[in-house]
Amino acid sequence: MTDEYVTSETNLPPDPEGKEVRLQITDKSTKEISSTRARISRNPDDLNDPVPLTVVKGPHENTEEQWYIDILETDLESEEIDRDLLKEAYEEVKTDANIINTRSNDVKTLLRYLVKRGRYSSVSQASRTIMFEYLSDQYPELLDEYVDLKIRHEQRELTDSKRDNT
Repeated sequence: MTDEYVTSETNLPPDPEGKEVRLQITDKSTKEISSTRARISRNPDDLNDPVPLTVVKGPHENTEEQWYIDILETDLESEEIDRDLLKEAYEEVKTDANIINTRSNDVKTLLRYLVKRGRYSSVSQASRTIMFEYLSDQYPELLDEYVDLKIRHEQRELTDSKRDNT
């Protein structure tokens, strides 16, 4: 990787300046995308090892703002997605029960608390929402690959259904 990166403003959490964040960055010269744990700031003096970070923003991401990034850890999700394994898991779930059981009083207590506070309508909804948020944050490439797999599968089912009805 080079010493110059780009990210979209949409990748930044609210008020990220000086805080440790996880974000997706693109190497400006190679266009390689990686996920990082880093500190970012508009002022390079606020960071230990600042490197230029261009933050693109706006509806067409045609506005640039100069920031700096201090990369603490990179390639958090660098594990290549095994598409065959994902497809196998997808097919298995179609025939298995769709219940996930953590068998944890601690987790269930915390989820139930969130429901009682009105944050979620049910323990199931809280569990699904929190898991998807975590997966989206920690494994965005896996989630993207899953969405692609699901779309391809649903398109194939619709095509097969249309063919059977004609």
